[in-house]
This record gives sequence, structure tokens and C-alpha cells, in this order.
Amino acid sequence: MNRIGFLRQLEELLRDIPDNERREAMEYYRNYFDDAGPENEQKIIEELGSPAKVAESIKKDLFKDAYQSGDFVKPDPAPQPDKTSRNVIIAVLLVITFPFWFAVLATAFGLMMGLIGVLIGFSVCIIALVGVFFVAGVVLAVTGMFKVFTGFPAVGLVVCGVGMLFLAFGTLGLLAMVWAVGKVLPWAVRGIVSLCRRIFQRKGAAI
Repeated sequence: MNRIGFLRQLEELLRDIPDNERREAMEYYRNYFDDAGPENEQKIIEELGSPAKVAESIKKDLFKDAYQSGDFVKPDPAPQPDKTSRNVIIAVLLVITFPFWFAVLATAFGLMMGLIGVLIGFSVCIIALVGVFFVAGVVLAVTGMFKVFTGFPAVGLVVCGVGMLFLAFGTLGLLAMVWAVGKVLPWAVRGIVSLCRRIFQRKGAAI
């Protein structure tokens, strides 16, 4: 690229700035080339860079000067959408659909309370049954041992065996309780929480 091609491209790139600014810029760079002389033409072009880079620098300086002098008018911000209508529509939908959502939430709450009640009742029954087995097992074992040492060994052994069986049942029930507390109870709690989350997510999506 030579001086003529450089200046022609630069002038084309400055078409979108005011005429007086463009004339001053072109005059400046013509004088710059003249002062350097034809022998330094390529050196000046390499020093300045591409015409696009020079045009960008000129426009940036013009923009900065216009802003500092107050000639630059800041564009008005984009108008914000009016959210009043949307909020009114949401409020009306909430009022209209309130009986439906109230019924859904009440049903879900009733199901959860019923499930919790069943779990609590089942747990109480298991605890009571385990307690009965242990108490009965201890009583029968002691009674059987007493019978063995008081002249009724056959009856004592039978009674003692039944007592040991009851104690075994009680131990199995206790192990089942421990397993339920460690496995079934967390699973039930996670299921209830998941059910609540799904209900409220559907409610939010519908709104």
C-alpha cells in the first residue's frame, strides 16, 4: 500500500464523522506524509498501521472530546416495561384459583398428616409389642426356672422355653425397630418432602 491508497481508504472510513472534522484529519495526515518525504512513505505507513486503526483512533478521540465538552447527548435509557398490568393479572389469577389451590394444599396436608399418623401408630404398636414380648419372656423364664427347682422340672422347662421364645421375638422386634429407624423413617421423610416440593413447584409453574 502507498500513500494514495492509504489516504483514500482513510477518507472512506471517515465518511460517518462531520465534514470539518474529516477535512482536518485528512489535512493532518497529508501534511504528515509531506513532512516525512516520499523516501519515508512506507515507514510512515508501517508506523501508523492500517487505515482502519487510524480511523478508529480518530473517532474515539472525537467521541471523547464531544463528551467532555458537553456536546455529546447521552441516549435516553430504554423504557422499562410496565409491570403493573402483569402484577394485577397475577393477583386476579391467585384470587380466582385460590379455592383450587387451597383444596390441593389441604388434601396434601391431610395425606401427610395421615401418613405421619400411620407411621407413629405403627411405631407405637411395635414398641408395645416388643415390650410385651420382653416382659412376658422374662416372667415366663423366671417362672420356668422356679418350677424346675421346685419339683416340676418338665413344666418348668416348657415354661422356660416359651419365655426364651418370647425373648427371641422381642429381640427380633427390637432389631426391626432399629432397622426401621435407620432405613424406613428417612425414606418416609424424603418421600414427604419430595411430595411437598412437587406440589409447590406445580403451583409456581401454573402461576
